Amino acid sequence: MSSGESDASWALLRVPLPAAAEEIRQEARAFANREIAPRAQDIDAKGRIPADLWPKLGEAGLLGVTVPARFGGAGLGYLEHLVVMEEISRASAAVGLSYLVHSHACTNQIALYGTDAQKERLLPDLVNGTRVGGLAITEPQAGSDALGAMATTAGRIDGGFVLSGHKAWIANAPCADVLVVYARTDRDARGKGMTAFALELPRAGAIAQPPRATMGVRGCQVGDVVFDNCRATAADVLGEVDGGAAVMMDGLERERFVASGGPLGLLQSCLDAALSHSVERQQFGQAIGNFQLIQAKLADMVARTNAARSYAYTAGVAGDFARGGACDGTALLMFAAEQAMAASREVLQLMGAAGFAEDSVAARLYRDAQFFTLGFGTSEIRRIVIGRSLATRAQARGELMGSADAAA
Repeated sequence: MSSGESDASWALLRVPLPAAAEEIRQEARAFANREIAPRAQDIDAKGRIPADLWPKLGEAGLLGVTVPARFGGAGLGYLEHLVVMEEISRASAAVGLSYLVHSHACTNQIALYGTDAQKERLLPDLVNGTRVGGLAITEPQAGSDALGAMATTAGRIDGGFVLSGHKAWIANAPCADVLVVYARTDRDARGKGMTAFALELPRAGAIAQPPRATMGVRGCQVGDVVFDNCRATAADVLGEVDGGAAVMMDGLERERFVASGGPLGLLQSCLDAALSHSVERQQFGQAIGNFQLIQAKLADMVARTNAARSYAYTAGVAGDFARGGACDGTALLMFAAEQAMAASREVLQLMGAAGFAEDSVAARLYRDAQFFTLGFGTSEIRRIVIGRSLATRAQARGELMGSADAAA
C-alpha cells in the first residue's frame, strides 16, 4: 500500500486462491510494506530504485518466482508471479515495473529458453539480486511494429555475431547487468529473421545512454542502448538462431498477464488513498466520506478493483490465458490498465488541491497509471490483437458471416 495510507483490503472481495499464491502474496505484501512503501515517494522524486533493494528482493525469494529451484528460484507459476507483481506495485508501480522487466522479461525468458550453461551462469545471480536484468526490443522506429521495423542487426562472423543498432526506451538499461536483446540475423525474412541474445554487461560496443526523464514510474530507470560493433558468441544466443520471433511472441501473453499485476496494485493503492482521505478530510463540519458524491467515487473504485482482480485470478487459476490463440493476458492488461487510469483520476479529483501537488501520493498514482495503457503494447494495439484473434478463431470455427452478409 502507499506510504502513509491505510490498508483498504478489507473492502475488497476475497477471491480464494491456491495456497502457494496466498502464501507468496503475504510474503510479498509484508516485504513491500516494510521495504518499498516507506520509500515510494522518495523513489519517485529521485527517479531511481535504491541499489540495496535488489538483493533484499532476492533474499525474500521474490526475484525467481517462476525459476526452477535448482537455480535458486521458487518454481511457482504465473499466477504467483502476478500476485507478487501486484503487491510490489501497490507500494510503488515504478518498483513493480522494474521488477517485472527483471524477473519476467529477462529472468523468466532465460529460464524458459536458455541452455543449461546459460541458466547455470546467469540465473543464480539474477535470482539473488546481485545482477539486474533488462529487455531490449524497442527502437526509435520500431515500437508497435517491433517485428517488422526492427533495424538492429546481428551479422554473422567467425566465432559468433556482431550487433549494430540502437535500442530505445529500455527499462532497467542504465543499471542492467544482463540484457535480453533481439536483433535481426536475416534481413530478408522481415518479422521472422531475428535472434534473441542474453548479453552480460558491461561489454565492448554496448553503450548505455543516460536515463530518460519520464512522466511516471520514475523510479524505473529507462534509457537507450547503442550497439556499435558489439560482439556476441554462440553461447549468448537465447533459443535458436533466427528463432527470436518465436521466443518474443511466445512470451507476450504471459508477460501481459504478469504485467497486469501493475494496474491491479495501482487500483488497490488508489482505494487505500481515497478511503483514508475521505475519512480524514473534514469539510462542512464532517468527514467528506459522508457525502454521496464521494461515496459514489469509492463505490466505483471498489467495483473496478474487484472486477479486474476477479478476471486476473480466474485466468491465473485456469492457467490457460494463452490457450489456442486466446488473448486473455492482453485483454486483462487492457481492462485493468484502463480501470487503474480511471481510478487514479478519481483519487486526484477527490483530493483536490492536495492531490494536485507534485509530491502528493495522488499525483504519483495518476502519473504511474498512464504507463500501463502504453507499455507492453498500447491499449489500441491490444484491441487490435484481441479483435484479430477473435475474428481468426471465429472464422476457423465457421462462425463469421460471409462478406455479403456482413456488408448488409
